[in-house]
Amino acid sequence: MAQSEFINKVYDYCTGKGLLVGVSCIVAGLSGGPDSVALVTVLARLRDEVEGFPKLYAVHVNHGLRDTANLDEELSSKLCGKLNVPFVKYSFDVKEEAAKLGRGLEDTGRILRYKAFDEAAVKASGELNIRRSEVKIATAHHSDDLAETFMMNLFRGSGLDGLTAMSSNDSVIRPLMGVTKDEIVKYLDDGKIEYATDETNLETDYTRNKWRNDIFPKIAEASVKDPKDAISDTYRLLSIDGDYLQQVAGNRYKECLVKSGDVKFIRIADIKDLHEAIRTRVIRLYWEEVFGNLTDFESKHVDIVSELIRIQGGTHYADLSFGRRAMSVEGYLGFCEKDGVTKLACAISTYIGFPAVPDDFSLHISMKDIEDGPKTYELPGSKVLVRASVVENSEGIVYNMCSWICPEEVLDIGVIPCEGTFQKAGSPHKADIKKLLSDMKVPRDARSHLIAVSAEGRLLWIPGIGHSEGFVSSKSREAWLNKSPLSYKEKLIKLDIVG
Repeated sequence: MAQSEFINKVYDYCTGKGLLVGVSCIVAGLSGGPDSVALVTVLARLRDEVEGFPKLYAVHVNHGLRDTANLDEELSSKLCGKLNVPFVKYSFDVKEEAAKLGRGLEDTGRILRYKAFDEAAVKASGELNIRRSEVKIATAHHSDDLAETFMMNLFRGSGLDGLTAMSSNDSVIRPLMGVTKDEIVKYLDDGKIEYATDETNLETDYTRNKWRNDIFPKIAEASVKDPKDAISDTYRLLSIDGDYLQQVAGNRYKECLVKSGDVKFIRIADIKDLHEAIRTRVIRLYWEEVFGNLTDFESKHVDIVSELIRIQGGTHYADLSFGRRAMSVEGYLGFCEKDGVTKLACAISTYIGFPAVPDDFSLHISMKDIEDGPKTYELPGSKVLVRASVVENSEGIVYNMCSWICPEEVLDIGVIPCEGTFQKAGSPHKADIKKLLSDMKVPRDARSHLIAVSAEGRLLWIPGIGHSEGFVSSKSREAWLNKSPLSYKEKLIKLDIVG
């Protein structure tokens, strides 16, 4: 164990808060300033001296805002070389990105930093062959930052989660929250560890520094207690309440989450009547699971989603940040990137009984292909499987909603035709396919992606919708035999759709 009071204090804080449980790798932000230099230096010492300590990567983000930015990058790279820490750098034109996003420089810088951190975490998990959840992002926030962040968020109109945002979570840990700025500087100076000084910290051009250098000294003049101590006490009390609400929300989230293939979504019926404090947290947990973090998911977006889930039936959309979308689809809520609408709709469609795949495909199956044994095909862009087998005694078959048996020798499987008609077995009329899918409440964006089976151009079976030939149950088997007793064959093809 490292023989340094400062390092021991950081380690005790991390272990006391459980920040290292289940962690195999830490991706630490390194700007070159004193806080981040102390963070990476301490973590590197612990990595070298504590058995089983996580692997360590450092990420430097060059915002291109200051003339000395390249010197900071050089200092950071040099430090990592000395400490034998893998160094990853990113460069952004924050001014240009801020103009595109219509945001201030600070907000844009924060968004881009966490984007870089997350990308580096994904890369590290791949290099180490570990799950992404085993990689944590570490930032260099310390106890003095708490008061500034609390007040900044308070005057942005944040709720409980925003006011306690400095807490570590499932994605981000803050190992230095147990030490002060003065302790950090003393540790660096005593160890003669080089760091960069950001000149903006001595000015009042940015929000955080205005609080630090101007506003807190003014509050102290009228307060009976040191403002930072008072905020720390309030923060602790609010965190207790927040932890309880998050625990309740986490349990409800597990109950309402469903999965189809590799796509996750939530049942609206399970959350729409929850207390707002729980429902909004469930929505945030789902967003974080889909996109990896809560960056840029604000209260206004939660309100938009809350309004969306109040709409009954059908398919409805809401545009959110960065082109992402929320979809309410036949009683289910899903989030996706702007190009992921079809995949999400197909996953929900499959889950509710109408198997669909986002990508066009074509399968040609003949009796000869499967006489030696069943074959299973995974359909592109999904986890949907088609299992083809030969049935020699259809009398003893156990049926389900996505199984079908037919007398054809050769079958073609693909996506449903966009135009045309379909006549279900037992029905005297042909139905327009578009109207049929609408009447059966197939999710709108999945309607042209349903699985369909045909033979010689005749549409025979649409899983979940119906069949025109063959049979799907003991009742339909009896009807088929009564209708075509002379066409009965001992060997039939059986298809099973597994979502």
